[in-house]
Amino acid sequence: MGVSGFVVVDASLAVKWLVREEHTDKALAILRAWHDEEVTPTAPHLLPFEVANALHRKVFRGQLSVGDSVRLILQLLGSRLELHQTSGLHARALELASELQQGAVYDAHYLALAEEFGCELWTADQRFYRAVSAHLENVHWLGEFVVQE
Repeated sequence: MGVSGFVVVDASLAVKWLVREEHTDKALAILRAWHDEEVTPTAPHLLPFEVANALHRKVFRGQLSVGDSVRLILQLLGSRLELHQTSGLHARALELASELQQGAVYDAHYLALAEEFGCELWTADQRFYRAVSAHLENVHWLGEFVVQE
């Protein structure tokens, strides 16, 4: 899975590790598989901001308590997930977002980090996956992961 010993994950996947949603079982299974294979999940430093925002939206909609959202973000920050901020990340993200005609640059940061680490990027965002997977072979959608029994 992670050619370099790393795999980049985006916020959409990380949220599924924390709250029950569609494909949460797959998200947890892939996390276990990475652990067994000694593959380290990694992400740009913006991931906790995006996850915190997703948790806040669930609080705002009455799907989660504030206390639970705080516990969940702390759980994520205390996990094996490594956060990286490399010197060229923002510049490359801007280039990728433009090349791939993305309306925002956030997701391109994950692409840039996966490119820099020479590894796969896994997302639970099917729309993003469809937009970039035709151009980048290292991008995978969580829905395609097959859980081993």
